[in-house]
Amino acid sequence: MDTMRDSGERSVLKLLSRFVLEVLPYALSALIAAIIVPGFLIAHFHAAQPSKAVEGTDNTIGAVELVRDAHEAFTEQMSSGLSSTALSRQILGK
Repeated sequence: MDTMRDSGERSVLKLLSRFVLEVLPYALSALIAAIIVPGFLIAHFHAAQPSKAVEGTDNTIGAVELVRDAHEAFTEQMSSGLSSTALSRQILGK
């Protein structure tokens, strides 16, 4: 009867240790990737946004303007044959 109890305890201990060593790290990394990283990126993005001007006009750049500027720079590169470094300087310069 004592050996039956020991084998049951060993199997539970084996399952628990396997869970802690093999499953838990992946579950925690998925949790971090799904919750903490996006929250950090959103907070960092909002902190990097320029503040509103004193006159009350909104000077923040919207996503549509960013896409439009990048599209214009890309089409200019394709039509004029600019190098990729010149394109990145042109995008960052705006």
